[in-house]
Formats: sequence, structure tokens, C-alpha cells
Amino acid sequence: MESGSSKNIPRTGLLGGSFNPLHIGHLRLCVEILEQTSLNRVQIVPAYIPPHKDIKTILPFETRSAMIEASIENFSGISVNYLEKERSGPSFTFDTLQTLTRENPDEQFVFIMGDSDLLSMPKWYKGREIGYLSDLIVVSREGDDGKTLDDFISSFWDAQKQAKGMWQINQGRQISYLSVPRIDVSSSMIRSRWLAGKSVQWLVPDQVKNYLDLNEDKISRFWGK
Repeated sequence: MESGSSKNIPRTGLLGGSFNPLHIGHLRLCVEILEQTSLNRVQIVPAYIPPHKDIKTILPFETRSAMIEASIENFSGISVNYLEKERSGPSFTFDTLQTLTRENPDEQFVFIMGDSDLLSMPKWYKGREIGYLSDLIVVSREGDDGKTLDDFISSFWDAQKQAKGMWQINQGRQISYLSVPRIDVSSSMIRSRWLAGKSVQWLVPDQVKNYLDLNEDKISRFWGK
């Protein structure tokens, strides 16, 4: 899954999201990416102001970031990127990538996204332009044939298919598919179960579960219990 750039340039994967809260699917995805690609590291990028979500139901940035930090403490190659807190306004992916590429000319960034996220890019802020700033790794579930993604890419960008699951955008960057094991867990499911008093054991890292248990009143104010 190489791009056309020099292999000597560090390649960093960026996994963005609200992480409200982080769950095992997020961490497993980081592991799969490090094992299946040539990326040197993966940075989890928590959104400071998620542009398409009700901020009142999202835990404070510092809280979400602290749970991530605690959860990845012993994971080599995974870290947290706090850039989106340093910017004012909504945390748009285009702005994040533009800032990172400008401030780190000797590093190559690869944006990681789910297949459903790719298909929603026409609704994103400067969604098409993202393909000219960064390589994209599109995560799909095992067994998906990729035809829907192929059809979308060919209509959304001026791009050529190089091989199965790999596209090159003209005057832009590369798009690659990554197949991962299906783990049907989501942050919304975690919140729903936790609010209902059900166990979230083994659905989230132990560090996240412990934080939720120790800060029930604080968490409840945001999640609506």
C-alpha cells in the first residue's frame, strides 16, 4: 500500500473522530492498520468541535483525550494528535490536513476513514479537495467486494484504478482499501448501554470503563442520563 512518495519519508496515519467514547473497535483498527500497511505510526485525532454533532452531548475534549491517552499508553506506534484543539471553529478534516501538511513538509499524512464516510464526502467541507492533500485508506469489512466504493470514486474524482482496491487521483493522491475483521461496536452503542446500566466490559478499554465508573455523575450530565 505504497504511495508514489519516497519510502524514506515518515508516513503517519490519521484516525479522526469524536471518540465519545473510544472503544475497542477504534483500537483494533489502529492495530490492523499498523500490521497491514507501511505506515510508521497512527495518530488518533479527537475533534475539538465536531461539525455535524450536538456538542452538548459530547464529553469535553480533555476528558475524551485523557481516556484515549490512558488506553494507548502501552501501544507502540499509536499516539494522540491535539491539533484540532489549537484551531478555532469546527474541526473540519480539510483544515486539519492542510495545517499538518503545511507545518510538516518532511512527513506524509494518510487519512483513515470508513467506507460509509467515503460515500458521504460530497457533504463534507471541501470533501473533494481532501483527495489532493492526503492519501486515503478506506476501511471496509471483510467480504465487501468494493464495487460501491469503486463506482463512487470514479464519479467523485478524476481517478484511475491501478489495481483491485487501489486508485490514483489525477494530480492528487492515492486511495487504498483496507479490509478488517468486523467488530460491531460503536460509541453510540456504548453510551446507550452505559446509560441503561448495562455492562460495557470488553466493549471499551479497561481505562475507559474505569473512568466512566468513577465519574458517573459528570458523564451523565453530557450523555443525558
